[in-house]
This record gives sequence, C-alpha cells and structure tokens, in this order.
Amino acid sequence: MRSEAFGQIGLLPHQFYDLSFDEYLLLRKGYVEKVKNESILVRFQTALICEALIGKGNGARFVMDSWQLEEQGELSKDDIKSLLKAKREKEALKRIKQNG
Repeated sequence: MRSEAFGQIGLLPHQFYDLSFDEYLLLRKGYVEKVKNESILVRFQTALICEALIGKGNGARFVMDSWQLEEQGELSKDDIKSLLKAKREKEALKRIKQNG
C-alpha cells in the first residue's frame, strides 16, 4: 500500500500517514478512475489518428479491437467530449497558474 501511495499516486510520507484508511481508499479509488479515464481518452485519440492514416471506419475499429480496456461499458461520445473538455480546462488552469 505504501509503495502504491508513494510511487504511483505520488503522496509524500507525511501526507500518507495523516490519512485514515477510509480516506486513502477514497483517494485510491479516485486515482484509479483518473487513470482509467485517461487511458480511454488516449485510446480514442489514437483511433482518431488511425482514422486519418488507415481510412474512415477502419482505423477506429482496428484500435478498439486491438486495444481492449477492462471497462464495463463503452463511453458515449458525449462522455468522451466532456472528459476531453475537462482535460483541456485542467491544462489551461495549469498554464494560467504557471504564468501568473
């Protein structure tokens, strides 16, 4: 648990030890959801790139068939758009903080 907290999640030791077990489980659950959403977005973006190279319909089918994710159901286009929008907003916020 500590190796996951310090390594993958990136907590500092004092942050980890200040958390209760329930708080850590919630933090871990959020981190896993974040990683899952990012992998879905990367797969979708890769499919878009393959569409341009392979051809309409074939690129997306190739990527989706060869890059299986352990997910209970596919995201709708609206879900993917909202995830992309949230990612762009987060990156814009980072740029504003760095410049300001």
